[in-house]
Amino acid sequence: MIRLDDEQHWLYAAVDPDTNELLHTKLEPTRTNVLAHALFTELREKHDVDDAVFLVDGATPLKEACNRHGLDFRYERHGNRNSVERVF
Repeated sequence: MIRLDDEQHWLYAAVDPDTNELLHTKLEPTRTNVLAHALFTELREKHDVDDAVFLVDGATPLKEACNRHGLDFRYERHGNRNSVERVF
């Protein structure tokens, strides 16, 4: 979540942690299942990510979207996920 003055926005991003390449980003005013699904739909249209392992935070919409798209994911509270956050 990113706070700008009194507004909150959620940054959805896919990053290749080996190269730090931004594959896809979206900034949204909320977290929903619909937005998470749209993120993975758009990402899959641009990149071949079917064999990727997505490192996600605790957001239920991200986990459900990965399941819906048949994508492998792993919950990361700390550790490797921080390498992705470092890009920002």
